[in-house]
Amino acid sequence: MPTAKKQAAVAELKDLVSRSTILIGTEYRGLSVKEITTLRRALRDAGVDARVVKNKLFQIAATQAGMPDAGGVVEGPTMVVFGFGDVIAPAKAVTDYAKTARNAFAPKKAYMDGAIVAGSIIAELASLPSREQLIAQLAGAFVSPLQTFVNQINDSMQSFARLVDARAKQLEEAA
Repeated sequence: MPTAKKQAAVAELKDLVSRSTILIGTEYRGLSVKEITTLRRALRDAGVDARVVKNKLFQIAATQAGMPDAGGVVEGPTMVVFGFGDVIAPAKAVTDYAKTARNAFAPKKAYMDGAIVAGSIIAELASLPSREQLIAQLAGAFVSPLQTFVNQINDSMQSFARLVDARAKQLEEAA
């Protein structure tokens, strides 16, 4: 019979899993308590949550949340990073911290878009621009040709106006 504490833990994990757009399983052994606290603070600043989870409880929560494949993220001692919304921000936060963690912290596996991916994909994902940057680049790509077109029309109108003005002066001088 599961204890009330385990049931509460599963319910909390189920809520986190169901709200997450990306789950990143990370290796954390070798980090001190101070380093883990710093890591959690950095992740929280990026808008993500991190929990050291019991594998079986996490697998039960993932199954209850309707994502049984997500249970594959945990393997051995694992800290799971829960990302909500943008998938790039959690990947960047994990990758940035992994660079400073003297090989004691690294992404192992991730779950996103209904599939398990290797930890190396997280580094590639982190190298992408953020959603806002991509939208700005796309908007710039749309606006640039329009701006060029408007400038060409404007130049043509100015040239035509100068031509009419020159012809008017020419006719005045002839008269």
